[in-house]
Amino acid sequence: MVCRQAGIVPVVSDRKPGGAAGWDPDSAGAIGWAKGFAVGAHRFEVPDATALDTIRSKPALAIWGEADRTLAAEHFLPLFSETFPMAPIHRLAGVGHYSFEDAPQEIAELIAAFLKAH
Repeated sequence: MVCRQAGIVPVVSDRKPGGAAGWDPDSAGAIGWAKGFAVGAHRFEVPDATALDTIRSKPALAIWGEADRTLAAEHFLPLFSETFPMAPIHRLAGVGHYSFEDAPQEIAELIAAFLKAH
């Protein structure tokens, strides 16, 4: 498949419409995952208390482009903050979904500072 040459692995599901898993053709695969974020419908798996303690003990960083029209910050960042309440969040004005292309130096500096601190 051409996608594999570009490093893209297609998502394949054997679930059928109306099946026990509640398969929804509008939310299948990576496109559905992104669409769920975009419309505020995506939810992360809820970890048990032990896993949540382990997750929260890890350093985390969020860097978000405020001009991202694909994954809306108002849907994703509250989920991130809930999981990592002490983690810094950097919102970059004028930066879109391809944030590394829009602000490579600023993002590199934020990541370097984060890694140095942790």
